[in-house]
Amino acid sequence: MTITETSSLLPEIKNISDSRGLFPVTETCVYLDSAHYSQYSLETRRRLIDFIDEFTFTNKNLSLFNMKISDTLKEKCAGLIGGEKDDIIITGSTTHGLNIFANGVRLEKGDHVAVADSEFPALVYPWLNQEKLRGIKTVMIPSLNGQIKLSDIETTLRENKVKVLTISSVEFLGFRNDLLSVSKICKENNCLLVVDGIQGTGVCPINMKEHGIDFFSAGSQKWMMAPAGVGFAYISPSIKEKVDPTYVSTSSINYNFKNFLDYKLDLRNDGAAYENSTPNTLGMIGLESSIDLFLQLGVDNIFRHILNLQDLFIEEMKDTDFVIESNLEPVHRSNILIFSHKDPAKNEFVQSELEKEKIFIALRENFLRLAAHIFNNENDILALTDKLKKI
Repeated sequence: MTITETSSLLPEIKNISDSRGLFPVTETCVYLDSAHYSQYSLETRRRLIDFIDEFTFTNKNLSLFNMKISDTLKEKCAGLIGGEKDDIIITGSTTHGLNIFANGVRLEKGDHVAVADSEFPALVYPWLNQEKLRGIKTVMIPSLNGQIKLSDIETTLRENKVKVLTISSVEFLGFRNDLLSVSKICKENNCLLVVDGIQGTGVCPINMKEHGIDFFSAGSQKWMMAPAGVGFAYISPSIKEKVDPTYVSTSSINYNFKNFLDYKLDLRNDGAAYENSTPNTLGMIGLESSIDLFLQLGVDNIFRHILNLQDLFIEEMKDTDFVIESNLEPVHRSNILIFSHKDPAKNEFVQSELEKEKIFIALRENFLRLAAHIFNNENDILALTDKLKKI
């Protein structure tokens, strides 16, 4: 069988509206749940099929392929979040990245770390595990409907002498934390800042250097529209000596490929020191495809597109039985919008009625959650609002 590599679909994409054609899901339903799982593009499908065909019918060196794509993917991940390639770690998920930090950071028994009491469990469990393993104490920062006040962060850090704050860039109920201010508070209290970025990466602007982030982790299956089981993390050069690799493999060290039996634990000085040998090849292919699209369209443009769709929704919902529950202050607005029926007991019924019409949104903590992406347009929002007005 002759294998012919197909051509990229991305050169045809000139703006965000063009990208809708890359997502056949738009022809079968109104999908507004990218904060849960997002959809693959035809470009991602093309790259995955090309890879599978090539490795099915030809003899190709997988190790060399993985090294090459890992290198290019790290450079693109760095470009997406304002970091440097050498500070990127390829991971298996957001939680994998958070555990790399939680297991490796040099803390002593009795040291305090802080998380908000409304964080998604994947952010909290790594620290609860450290309580069991190392006697580290986890302090909860109070929140209200997923919204966290800077004053509560400052008070918690100061009163408990917190060594690490772990917080989401965008909470799963849509509140965007003011990372510039959070970072300032952390520095004033000699506290490391760890950020879970899965609910915003690719669609909500973030910059590791400008925001003063010490460690960052994000997965692929939500807004990044890639296969599950892959993600990436960032570690600031200033804290690498404070975070020990707890899993070591041949990819973690300066490995002598000409002498497999030359056992020298010579750890690399870049992000690869924290990686686990053979990576998820298909996941990396899918993730690179999505990041290529994000970089081509521009994250600022993507974010503006999503906010414009939210604005249309907010306007259409005036004088209806629904209320917007999200914080709409510019510094806290995000790619996720939550709303509710005036009678919250009806929210579950509302979601089920929408699904009957193949309109998909999420129900989280009894809030209805709207999560539009690049492939959504005004017609999707109007389909949603028209149905809501009839419920």
